[in-house]
Amino acid sequence: MAKKTKKTTDWLQSAALRTTRLHFLYVGAYMASIIVFDSWNLLTHEAVSDFWTIAISLLVLNTVFWYLARMTFANPMVYQLLILLLVVADIIFASLTIYWERGLASSSVILYTVPIITAAALRSRSTLIATATLCAAGYSAAAVKYFYQHYGESFRVELYGEIGLYSAVFFILVGLLLVVVRPSKIGP
Repeated sequence: MAKKTKKTTDWLQSAALRTTRLHFLYVGAYMASIIVFDSWNLLTHEAVSDFWTIAISLLVLNTVFWYLARMTFANPMVYQLLILLLVVADIIFASLTIYWERGLASSSVILYTVPIITAAALRSRSTLIATATLCAAGYSAAAVKYFYQHYGESFRVELYGEIGLYSAVFFILVGLLLVVVRPSKIGP
């Protein structure tokens, strides 16, 4: 029994380390895009400040998670918790970015793929479905809040159509990831 726990701990620790390492690249790419957009004066000073603050916040949080993931814990739940907290942080990060980029007019909906794929590292169907649900909730909250704070920038049918489309895509992505991370035991 102890060997199985050790293997689970090793596997989860490796997953936590890999996801946090890749998040350094994710935050770096996000910050590079802010620098490029700011150098071409595509963002206001307030927007640069907001985007940079949220990027630094995710960087600091990820650094703490990476440091903790490098430690050896006897309980594998520690590594699961680190990954789950990182997923929640990613969803908040994406939702704030969407809101600050004008809600449903934002081109950053792709950022929600990061928490969904990160959740796939746990190889749990329930975790993936819960993550897609939280992504759909985060996107709809950001889009609806922006829409009603800036009423008249778009149509209601467009708002709910976009929410429906992107929410469906989140769950389709989960279905595709489940094929990869939880293959059927039936077959060749």
